[in-house]
Amino acid sequence: MAMIADLLQQKAGLSPEQAQLAEQVLVEHISSRVPAEFQGILASVLGTGAAAGQPAADSGGLGGLLGEATKLFGH
Repeated sequence: MAMIADLLQQKAGLSPEQAQLAEQVLVEHISSRVPAEFQGILASVLGTGAAAGQPAADSGGLGGLLGEATKLFGH
C-alpha cells in the first residue's frame, strides 16, 4: 500500500506523514463501505489487515491495481 502514499506525495504534494494519513483514511473509508461478505476480497486487494482498517503491507494490491488502471487510461 505504500504505493498510494507515494502517489499522494508526488501528485498532490503531500508530506510523507500527510500521505500516510490520507492512505489510512482511504482504506478505512473503503473498508467501511464494503459488505461483510466481501471483506476478505477487499483485504486481498488492499493487502493484509486492510479490511480491519489497518494500513496494509505493500503487496501490489490496490496500489498495483490503481497503477495499472492509470496506465490503461493514460494518466
